[in-house]
Amino acid sequence: MASLTIRNLPDDVRDALRVRAANRGRSMEAEARVILAESVTQQDLKANGPTQEQRAAMRAVQAQVLAMIPPGTNLVDELIAERRKAAEQGD
Repeated sequence: MASLTIRNLPDDVRDALRVRAANRGRSMEAEARVILAESVTQQDLKANGPTQEQRAAMRAVQAQVLAMIPPGTNLVDELIAERRKAAEQGD
């Protein structure tokens, strides 16, 4: 999990957070986490992700790429084999 440091927090905000946390039986840190989590809604998270049109375009590109790969082909294995061959030729 990530950490966050908040600098220059006004004393009155800190004091209000301390009281709010105590009233809810939480530490100030736990209360701050709850406040932040509640303020960032799922809608906010979705707004920063790809749009429906972008997702559809990505699926279309993926389908075209997959159509060019012969059935039973493992691209990772092929890449590893190519890298090994290049390494052997470079020695």
